[in-house]
Amino acid sequence: MPPKIVWFLVGAVSALLVVLVSTGLLFGFTILSLRTAEKRAEASPRPTPVVIPTPSAGPVVVPTPRPNPYAARFRELSIPRPGGNPYAMIVGSDGAIWFTEAECTSGIGRLSNTGAWQHWPIGDGCGAQPLDITRGTDGNLWFTDIGDRYGRITRTGEITRFQMAEQCYPSGITTGPDGNLWITAASPYSKPFIAKVSTKGTELATYPLSAKAGEPRGIVTGPDGALWFTESQGIGRLTVSGTLTEFPLPAGNGSGMPYQIAVGPDANIWFIEYIPEGDGRIGRMTTSGALTEFATPGMGGLQWITAGPDNALWFTAAHSNHIGRITTSGAVSAYPVPSLRAQPVGIMTGPDGNIWFAEMPGDGSGKIGIFTVRS
Repeated sequence: MPPKIVWFLVGAVSALLVVLVSTGLLFGFTILSLRTAEKRAEASPRPTPVVIPTPSAGPVVVPTPRPNPYAARFRELSIPRPGGNPYAMIVGSDGAIWFTEAECTSGIGRLSNTGAWQHWPIGDGCGAQPLDITRGTDGNLWFTDIGDRYGRITRTGEITRFQMAEQCYPSGITTGPDGNLWITAASPYSKPFIAKVSTKGTELATYPLSAKAGEPRGIVTGPDGALWFTESQGIGRLTVSGTLTEFPLPAGNGSGMPYQIAVGPDANIWFIEYIPEGDGRIGRMTTSGALTEFATPGMGGLQWITAGPDNALWFTAAHSNHIGRITTSGAVSAYPVPSLRAQPVGIMTGPDGNIWFAEMPGDGSGKIGIFTVRS
């Protein structure tokens, strides 16, 4: 039922109740007045004192906020305007931190190793949504733009965007073992595919996926020399020659939607399982397709995962405002981000050996977070 109709009915019922209550009170007041008049003719009874006990004074208990035991290990750097809304991150060949800026900020940001910020806007305003970013073999940074495009940005900030051959929603991008760029793309016609692109910007080939792939997202080069990527309900593997294998997640076991993906220090494939409500999961898959899933208690809205400097993997949980750590045996640790509603998304190991992550609160602002890893 539309909200306006609901509120109209609620208002009508409320008005009727007011009338009934008012009428009842008026009738009750008339009866009470008549009874009072009758009692005036009778002898007044001796009044009985009413004893009201004095309440005993007691302390007001105010719960003490739970301190964040890890706050001292976080640093959060505010991105100056007009930048903001950071999403994916990577260390460039120049040693700087490069990141995409999505949701109408529509640009590429850079934080130099001296602390200088730069922002290069992308045209089209909200029509441009840069998402993933990777280093190309040409020394440039390459990114996906959800509006049918992918782009290149040089270290001096020169941006070139390329139109894809067909209407689609590019999402993930990585440099393959063959030196080309590989892009995951969803389709408005339920024809998802993987595209191979040269560092000249030429789209070399497309490899169709099954319809059940839905919205392929993250993509990475695996330890076996193939491309591994996430699908809506499974994991895909594609060789550089075009041989496709798809591994669906078991149905009915509470598995979520695979989102971002990484190669672990154990040479297995690790990926995020996004669950809209409730805690997420993390999956581990061997290159032969054997799957193990791990719960992440208290952490929801999982977004990104990366190999850490400590022989473990690190991930972000936007809904619960955490970054997390999972060992290769599946032990999970949670670290709450000090800023409220920071909504961490992209995450990586920084050039200093610490964990760097993007904070995207959704209000046009944004921060780059740094978490100190202790050995």
